Parts: sequence; structure tokens; C-alpha cells
Amino acid sequence: MEKVPLILIFLGHVCVDTSQGVLPVVLTKLKDLFDLDYFQVGLVMTVLNITSSVIQPLLGYIADRLRTGWFVPWGILWTALCMGLLGWVPHYAFVLLLVAFAGFGTAAFHPRAMMAVSLISGNRKGFGTAVFSTGGNLGFALGPMVGSFLVLGLGIHATAGLVLPAIVITFMILSYPGDFLKRESPSRRGSANETNTVAVPVPWVSLILVCLIVTLRAWAYMSFITYLPMFLRGQGIGLRTGSFVLTVFLAGGAAAGLYGGHLSDRVGRKAVIIVSMLLYPAFASLMISINGPWLWLLSCVSGAALLASFSVTIVLTQELLPGYLGLASGLVMGLGFGMGGMGVAFSGWIADRMGLYSTFWILALVPLLGSLMGALIKTGVSSRSGLLPKSEPSTM
Repeated sequence: MEKVPLILIFLGHVCVDTSQGVLPVVLTKLKDLFDLDYFQVGLVMTVLNITSSVIQPLLGYIADRLRTGWFVPWGILWTALCMGLLGWVPHYAFVLLLVAFAGFGTAAFHPRAMMAVSLISGNRKGFGTAVFSTGGNLGFALGPMVGSFLVLGLGIHATAGLVLPAIVITFMILSYPGDFLKRESPSRRGSANETNTVAVPVPWVSLILVCLIVTLRAWAYMSFITYLPMFLRGQGIGLRTGSFVLTVFLAGGAAAGLYGGHLSDRVGRKAVIIVSMLLYPAFASLMISINGPWLWLLSCVSGAALLASFSVTIVLTQELLPGYLGLASGLVMGLGFGMGGMGVAFSGWIADRMGLYSTFWILALVPLLGSLMGALIKTGVSSRSGLLPKSEPSTM
């Protein structure tokens, strides 16, 4: 494992997703500024997810075929620049335009960065993927806190503060003397072993099930982080406190995402997916129902349960598509996540008619279906190709 490149990509992932993670706090202020309804708020998040996620499989496929290492540093800077300009927009239409452009930056970054992580992780791909995923989860966890500091502490124009860290990290990556961004996907190398690996039949049913699980998880996740500050404000909790509650939720998810990747090497990918998505509805239901000091603990364990399978689904998809690391990464972090994110506008539509309280109950129960789907996944094809850890149980 090459530690310095992994740390650089980790920091880049933190920066990219912190830039996106400020959006719930910024949207709360923009909702008041532009007199938006919940559907319009959800539409902003949906636009971001369409451009940042839905096109990721295409960009991942391109990364498998062409030299696109430059996607990583410039994707970081572009995303921060677009999100940094949000506090300066004069009209709602410009909000939609900027988040759409920001999405292109993060769509370019994620699959190519994930490919680089896989190639520099050696025999510890599960751990390397977990570190990378934790960077994103940590970024989303820091986002509300950073957004609260910038927007609530310094004013809406302070979103421009997102650009400076991005410049620093971009410079660090571009200045690194190694060649980790020039290495190619296995689909381009053409060695005998890799050719045989690519020839393994694609387990379409399991692949589709994983994408559906990620979609359901992303719908609950993106809707939760978008509307939680507004939901808590409706419960009499201030925006600043609500932002920190959201940070605790996401921090719990970041920690669990790192441990979940390690745990899946010991007990199996399916076990982590099934159990975590069974636990989330219980914890989330309690979080919705309880106020006071318990809210902080329940927000932490709810986030942990929801995101414990985050890196697990990425590794599992790479094992199902061993010859196309960029495409596999794009499917999980892009198509699945993006389609789930599109549900944020639908959640807003429900909230406009039923209220946020009822909507949060629906979102709390959604992962139960993902747990059922996880039980139906078969990993035998990847296991026969010798790509799964020995501890991974076969379900064939």
C-alpha cells in the first residue's frame, strides 16, 4: 500500500464532499432568502445528484479506457469553486446552475480517484477503499459544521471560503512526484490473468441488487441530511444546534464506514449490509421521537447504522466487476447514489403534503427493503475468480 498517495486522495475526498456537505445549511438560509418551498429545496439537491452521480458510470467507463488522472485534482478545485459561489447568487435559478456545474466536478473526481485507490492499495483493497470512503463521509460530516461557521458566523458570502483549502490540496496532488494518477485500469493492461478475470460472466442479478440497495440507502441518506436542520428547527431546535446534530450523525457514519469495510473482510459483505440496514430503522425511529440529550447519541448511532455498509458496497461491486474498476466505482458512487439523491425532491413533495415529521418516518423505514435485497445477493461468481477474501461466505 502506497500511503502518501492514499492520504492525498483521502484529503481530496474530504475537500470535495465538504464542499457538497455545506449545502443543507446553505439551503436553509437560501430558503428564507428566496422564499422557497420544500420541493424547490429538494430540487437543488436533486440537480446536484443528477450531475454529480448519475453520469459517474459513464465517466468511470471513460476512465477505464483513457488517461484521465487529471480528473482528480481539477475535480476537487472545480467543485469547491462552484459551491463557493453559492453565497453570491442573485436568484434561485443561479443556485440550480451552480450546483449543476459543481456536480460535474465531483462526478469526474470520484470514479477516477477510486480507481487510483484500488491500484495503490496492493493486497489491502478493502482497507484502502474504506479509507477513501471515510474521507467522503468525513467530508459530509464536516460540511454542516463548516457551513454553519461560514454562513451563520460570517454571512452567506463566506461560502467563498471553500475555495482556499481546495487550492492547497490540488497543488499538493499536482506537486507529488509519483505516478499514481497515470496508472491504468486492468481492462487496459491486457495481461493473461487480467484478461481471464474480465472474461468472468457478469453476475447481473447481484449487481442490480447492490445498485438498488445503494439507491435506497442514498435516498434515505440524502433526504435526511437535506431536511434534518429544517426538521429540527420545526421541533424548536435552532439552526446552529441542528447543524451540529447533523455533523454528529455524519461523523458516526464516517467512523462506521471505516470499520464496516474492515468488518466485512471478517464476517462477509452481506452480513454487514443486512445487519446495518436492519438496525437503522430502529435507531432512526427513536431519533425522530426523542428530544433532549438522547438526540445526540441516537443521531450518532443512526448515522453509523446507515453508513456502515458504505465502503462495503463499493468493494463488493468491484469484486463483481474486477476488470472495470472505474465503471464499478461509478455505478455505486454515481448511478446508485444519484438515483437515490433524485428522491430528495420526491421527499420534498411528500413533505409539502404530509409534513416533515411523517416524511422522516417513511425515510426511517426505507432501508428495511435494502436489508431484504442484501439477503438475495449471490457472491459465488466473484469468489470463483479468486477475488474475494477467504472469509467471504459463498451463497451459491
